[in-house]
Amino acid sequence: MGRKTLLLLSVVSGFLLSLPWIFPSSSSSMFIAFVPLLFVEDQITLKKQSQKSIVLFLYALSSFFVWNVLSTWWIANVSISGMIIIAVINAFLMALVWWMMHLVRRKFAARAGYLSLVVFWLTFEFLHFNWSINWPWLTLGNGFASSVKLIQWYEFTGVLGGSLWVLLSNLLIFRFAKSIFRKEMPEAVKFGSLSIAIILMPVCLSLFQYYNFKENGEVREVVVLQPNIDPFSEKFSGMSDEEQTHRLISLAETIISHSTDYVLAPETALAQMWEDQEISQNPVLQPVNSLIDKYPNVRFVVGVMTKKEIVAGEPVSSSARQTDDGRSYNVFNSALMVDHSGKVQVGHKSLLVSGVEKMPFEKYFSFLRKYTVDLGGVSGSLAAANQLTVFDGSGQDKIGSVICFESAFGAHVGNAVANGANLIFVMTNDGWWKDSPGVRQHFSYSRLRAIETRRSVVRSANTGISGFINQKGDMVKKSGVNTSTAIISEMRINNTITFYVLYGDYLGRVSMFLSGLILIYLILYAKTKRPLNH
Repeated sequence: MGRKTLLLLSVVSGFLLSLPWIFPSSSSSMFIAFVPLLFVEDQITLKKQSQKSIVLFLYALSSFFVWNVLSTWWIANVSISGMIIIAVINAFLMALVWWMMHLVRRKFAARAGYLSLVVFWLTFEFLHFNWSINWPWLTLGNGFASSVKLIQWYEFTGVLGGSLWVLLSNLLIFRFAKSIFRKEMPEAVKFGSLSIAIILMPVCLSLFQYYNFKENGEVREVVVLQPNIDPFSEKFSGMSDEEQTHRLISLAETIISHSTDYVLAPETALAQMWEDQEISQNPVLQPVNSLIDKYPNVRFVVGVMTKKEIVAGEPVSSSARQTDDGRSYNVFNSALMVDHSGKVQVGHKSLLVSGVEKMPFEKYFSFLRKYTVDLGGVSGSLAAANQLTVFDGSGQDKIGSVICFESAFGAHVGNAVANGANLIFVMTNDGWWKDSPGVRQHFSYSRLRAIETRRSVVRSANTGISGFINQKGDMVKKSGVNTSTAIISEMRINNTITFYVLYGDYLGRVSMFLSGLILIYLILYAKTKRPLNH
C-alpha cells in the first residue's frame, strides 16, 4: 500500500470512531472502527524501514486527531485554541498507545502486540479517569451511551467493559478480514465465528437483563428546573442575580405541589455566597426559603459558587485567594440542599475541569493560574472536595450530588452510591456548548451512570438537556435544548449495590498491572539483547 492509501485508511478509522459521538444511533461502527488502522499497522510492520515506528505513530496520530476533532469540536464554542489543545494532547496519548503496541509486536509477535494493545489502551483510559489531566470523554465504552439495551452488563464492568468489547471485536474482525484477503479460509471461518460470538453474546445477555429487570424502591416526586439563561450574554453580565433567581422560583411555582419531595436546579443557578454559620439566612437563599415555607415537605437542591474562609490552622492550598484585608479563602463549585428545618447542607465539586476550573500541576507552575478559562463567573483555579457529597434527604433517602463533569466518571459516582446514595442528582450548565453534540453526549453519560449503579438519575441543565433516567438507563422524560421549562416525574430510590459499585474500574487496575509487566519485560529484553547487536 502507498502512503496515500495508508493515510486514507487512518482517516477512515478516525471517522468511524467519531460516528457514535456525532450520530448516537451509530454505535455499531465501533466494532470495525479500528480495523483500517490495524491494516495500516500491519503493512508498516511488514515493510523493511528503519523508522517504521515513527511512521506508524504519525498515521495513528492523524487518525485520532480526526476522531477527537469530529467528536469534540463543540469545545470551540468557548475556546478554539482550547479545543485544538485538547484534541492534540488526547490524540498524542492515543497514538502513543499504538506506538507502544507496535514496539511489542516488532520485538515479539503479532499476538503479543495485539494483547498489549488491549491492556495499554485500557490502562490509558483508566489513567484518564484518575490523573491530573483527566479527560475520559472519548472512552470507547461511552460510544454505547445511547444504546442502553445493549450494555446492561455495565453494572458488572462499567464503561471499560465496553472498551474491552470494542477492542476484542476489532481485533477479531481484522484477523477475519486479513484471512479473507490471504484466502486462508479455515482461519477466516475461525475468526469470523469468534467475531460473531464476541459481539452477539454480550448483546443477548444485555437484552435478557433489560427485559427482565424490575425497578426497585419507593417512589419520590421530583421537579427539575431549566431556566435557560444564556451563559454568554445573560448569566454573568446581561441579567441580574435577582432576575435569574426570580425566573428559577417562578418556574418551580408553575409545577410544584404538596406531594413534591425534591426540586432540582442547575449548576451555579444562584448568586455567589459565603459559607458560614449563618448561611441559611443568606439573602441569596431568601427566595428559596420562601418557596419552602409554602411547601414544607420539599427539599430544594441547587448549584452555587461558594466562598469559604480558611481558618487558622487549616492548610492553604495553591488555589486559595485573599480578601482585601488579607484573609485567605477558597472558592468552590457547590451544591446546596435546603429544607424547612433551616438546615443547609453544602457539597463541593470534587472533579474539576482542567484548564477551566483548575490548572494542572498548579502546585509547580502557579504562574499558569491566570490562563484558566472563566466558565463560572470566577476566574482562576477552584478548590475541590475529596469525593462526591451524599445529602441526607427525607427519611432514608440519600442523594448523590453530581456536578457537571463529574457525571463522566463512573467509579466516582459509584463511590457516592457505596457511601449510601440511593438517588442521583446531576446539575450542570452545558449552555457553554450551545445546541451541539456535546450537550447530547453529556446527557447520555448520565444514562451510563444509571446502569452502572442501578440508580435513578435526575438531571438539571441550565439550557438543556434536563430529564429523568430510570435504573435501566431509559429516558423517562426530558426537556428540549434552549427552552425555559420545569418538568416533573416520579422516580424510584434503590439500595441494592451492583458489582461495579463494589469493585469499580477493576479492569483498568488489572490492565495497568499487566502494562507494567509488559514494559518491564520490554526493558529487560532490550538490555539482554543489546550486547548481541554489537
